[in-house]
Amino acid sequence: MTPEKILEVVTGYEKILAALPKQQLARYDAYPTSNELLCHLHWMCGEMRVLVEQGRIEKAFRWLGFIQGVLAAKELRTIDQLREDSRPTQ
Repeated sequence: MTPEKILEVVTGYEKILAALPKQQLARYDAYPTSNELLCHLHWMCGEMRVLVEQGRIEKAFRWLGFIQGVLAAKELRTIDQLREDSRPTQ
């Protein structure tokens, strides 16, 4: 996956997360509530942009996997949708 594709996927996830009711975007270190977890994902998306700009692609991939796992667990994206999100753009 190219850095451009990572940013494309992150942008899509930011749109999904922005449409949900939430609190302040923030990093949560303890046991977040369900709503706080979604805020944390949204925060992570913004931080991923910085990771990509810094060339820290491996870390961005780990974070992307976490975000996708939570989106699937929260039933905001299906496994098929997540797979399609990650496919190279033709």
